[in-house]
Amino acid sequence: MTAAFQDHLDRLQAFLARRSTVVDCIERLLNCQKKPEYWQDFALLARDFILCFEAARDGQLPLRVALERAHWADGFMPRNQPGNALVDPVEQALRAIHLWRATRWPGQNGRVHFAHTLFNLEIVRNLALLGMRLWDDADEEDAGNAHRSADSGVTARLAGMQALLAALWRDAPADQPRLVRDVRWLFPVAMSPTTDSLAGYFTVAERIASTFTEADRTETQRAWVVTGAGHLRSQLRDLARRRGVPIDDRELVLLTRVSNALDVALLTEGLVTLLQAYERAVQCDDAQQRAALASAICQGISPDPELFVERIDLLGPYTMIEHLFVTSDAAGHATYTPAGMRHRELLAQYGQLMAALAASLHADCTQHAPHSDAWSPYGALYGFASNLLELIAFRTLARDAVPEFGMEDVFTNGDARRREWASGWRRLPHIRPEIAEQFAFPQDFADTIHARVAAALQRGAGTQDRAPMGRLFVGTDDALDSPASLAAAQAPALSPRYVVSSDPQYVAAGHATRKDEADLLHCRNEGEYLVSFATESGWTAVTKDLLSDVLGAGSDARISCLPAAPAAILRLMLAAPR
Repeated sequence: MTAAFQDHLDRLQAFLARRSTVVDCIERLLNCQKKPEYWQDFALLARDFILCFEAARDGQLPLRVALERAHWADGFMPRNQPGNALVDPVEQALRAIHLWRATRWPGQNGRVHFAHTLFNLEIVRNLALLGMRLWDDADEEDAGNAHRSADSGVTARLAGMQALLAALWRDAPADQPRLVRDVRWLFPVAMSPTTDSLAGYFTVAERIASTFTEADRTETQRAWVVTGAGHLRSQLRDLARRRGVPIDDRELVLLTRVSNALDVALLTEGLVTLLQAYERAVQCDDAQQRAALASAICQGISPDPELFVERIDLLGPYTMIEHLFVTSDAAGHATYTPAGMRHRELLAQYGQLMAALAASLHADCTQHAPHSDAWSPYGALYGFASNLLELIAFRTLARDAVPEFGMEDVFTNGDARRREWASGWRRLPHIRPEIAEQFAFPQDFADTIHARVAAALQRGAGTQDRAPMGRLFVGTDDALDSPASLAAAQAPALSPRYVVSSDPQYVAAGHATRKDEADLLHCRNEGEYLVSFATESGWTAVTKDLLSDVLGAGSDARISCLPAAPAAILRLMLAAPR
């Protein structure tokens, strides 16, 4: 175990040993005798909160600050927008104070109870960030061997984190919620906030794939898949409600496909791991493992079952992220980056596995249908994985909080009591009843989501023919791919609505529709384009809207207004994985 990692783990262990002292300090911070302006100063409260855990030392950053800065340096600096941050007990304390000032301030027992919750949340937060440091300062014997089947050092560090988490709950009061029981579920928590850089997610995914044991990799990816899919389902429901359309509205489906390149790419990787484990469970007749994995896989494909099961030919280009997966070699030729080649390999594996296992998954899927008055993960409503910890922790302020349920329980079927627990996350005195009601268990939504999954798996199993894939003939300003091809010559020109540009000359020539350059570059960074390139007076891009609108509808098209380099990139982005 590396010295830096072990030092961080030892500091967390020291916090656990001082639980009662730290909790007493936090309780004093929550005393109502503080001046009102104190509760409006996040930085001041954060400083005092940190001092409850460890005294200031010259030359040593507080643990939470050190872990946070290291995480940001890896490309995970949260985008500056409201609510986009890792779960933070200081923020939870301010929210509790707002509630108490609007209702009534609790006595000492109530403050101590919540102080324990804030203590637990701080340990869990630091553990999530510590998980991102598993690969720091790798042992010399592991240097240059990133693709070994499992790294014993990483396995030992992960086990050390799990032992600390178990100790946290062993020593916690019985009435405290066990926020999360498995440390492997903290990886999606650490990567919850939206960032401007996308590369770090794929770096972590590759490290998990290459250094975790099979069991650790499978459980980590299960957490990643179900929490990520739950986020996308919640987003889908919110957009449908705001627009007043059903969740299968065509424009809504296409919008989510274009805007979720990162999420869907990461889901695809996680699903490959789960499908491989599911295949083994089917072959070994392991009924329990098979059922658990089938449930996770069905949740994973639930945001867009048509894409994940029936239109795997479109899944590839939708999840290709141009600036991460394609580059130019020394000779100036377009080629895949190592991350791009790895993603294409995963896509090929995914297509093979889903084709082979769709029928089995369909049979298992029917066993996980939502039932009235019971809990189903298809009804979970939240922002990101980190928000789940916030909801569970903040609910401890209510007298009827249920302590035995945690994050993992959100993603398995449960009885009426679990449904009441999840539905009550927002049922607090300062939240208007009509707002809380918006987040009550959405039975119709859950039923619809499950029905879509089952129908796609049934069709994917071969009971109906899939729609054919159209072709995009890509040329340059001077020539098409195959000038002698009759099909290319007869294909209609791609509509300018699928090309956007901030270059006035490009727009005036009828090649593209106008788009603000800052918006265009933001969308490029999010992976919303098949190709983008700088022009004389701006930027131009080919949008992914054409994937479903044109190619997915079985239509051919040609585009011949591209310079040679972007044309070569576009061909790579559209190439079927092998």
